[in-house]
Amino acid sequence: MFSENEKDIISDFYRRLDEIEDRKLQLFWETGCVTALFDTCFEDFADDNEEDEYTSFVFKVISVEGNVPIEISSAGYFIVNYHNFPNKIEVKP
Repeated sequence: MFSENEKDIISDFYRRLDEIEDRKLQLFWETGCVTALFDTCFEDFADDNEEDEYTSFVFKVISVEGNVPIEISSAGYFIVNYHNFPNKIEVKP
């Protein structure tokens, strides 16, 4: 199901998708964090290498602290995958 590149990085999060539906999450990177809501996931591939297929996760931004390795759309959404997956994800109370 997952590529060799991504399975150790995203598989635990993927298995918990049902648990996080409609819950605020805090995603942490070394340079900052984002509070967000999980939206969806989809199969993706690198523009320059169609053989590099992977799973991407879409989130809706609530707040951002610091400098995080994501690109936020004008509608307030961002994507993470094994290329920029956070170091830690916590469910907010």
